[in-house]
Amino acid sequence: MARITGALLALNEQANIEYCLRSIYSWCDEIIVVDMFSDDQTPEIAHRYTDLVLQHPRIADFGAARQVFVDHSTCDWILSLDADEVVTPELAQWIRDFVDSDPPYDVAMIPRVNVFLGRWLRSTPWWPGKPRLFRKGSIEVTTDLHHGLVPVAGARVATLPRNPQISLWHFTRLSLEDIMSKTNRYTTIEATHGLAAGLGYPTPMQLFWRSFRELAAYVAKRGYRDGLGGLAYALDRAYYRFLTHAKRWDIPRAAKRRALYDRWRERILTGFPDGGKPGK
Repeated sequence: MARITGALLALNEQANIEYCLRSIYSWCDEIIVVDMFSDDQTPEIAHRYTDLVLQHPRIADFGAARQVFVDHSTCDWILSLDADEVVTPELAQWIRDFVDSDPPYDVAMIPRVNVFLGRWLRSTPWWPGKPRLFRKGSIEVTTDLHHGLVPVAGARVATLPRNPQISLWHFTRLSLEDIMSKTNRYTTIEATHGLAAGLGYPTPMQLFWRSFRELAAYVAKRGYRDGLGGLAYALDRAYYRFLTHAKRWDIPRAAKRRALYDRWRERILTGFPDGGKPGK
């Protein structure tokens, strides 16, 4: 029988991580948790399920920390998870049967069911397969925020059907506040990566076309069927695309604005005796 490592990243995930670990504890041969120095009970909960709780410094492009569990895995296959995901019993059985059959594949694209603001979003395009199950050596770990696991050249890739019974269930975005917080944080990371890669300032097409495409997809897929959650999702995706590009304009300028503000204020205050400063 092939051996499987169930592996996940965690940072302040005490509300989620136990559900994730319970969904892999009975059938994975090894469990590795990479904790990014959580401030809550995440490491203590993880230790109930595995001795392999490894610490990694907090980094903005957190997906790169997955390299830690790739390097430490002793099994033939690795199942990479996020702490807010749960494996169904049907998916667990499919994975077990798949790897034990010595398949002619190196990577399996696992679909995700996304529960967003308390609702399973069925009409959005947000149900892609992700390369979460892979043989060691068949995946490259990158700093890309949302696509950090990339099959290496020549890897043989299997794609699962979009069946909720054989999918990861992803419980995300508990509130509008949570949406805005993550959108702000993630777009800064993506914009910084874009600048480092030499993308430069955004074009008007980049600023508005990608946002329009997100809203067009909402209309085309009749996203209204997902209620207010579906509308919030579509608007957040559009705003996300806009912010990611707009921040490539904003970030290089932000550091210079303090000096600009100071010059403006100094000019205003010259109208007061001694510029408004207390006398000596």
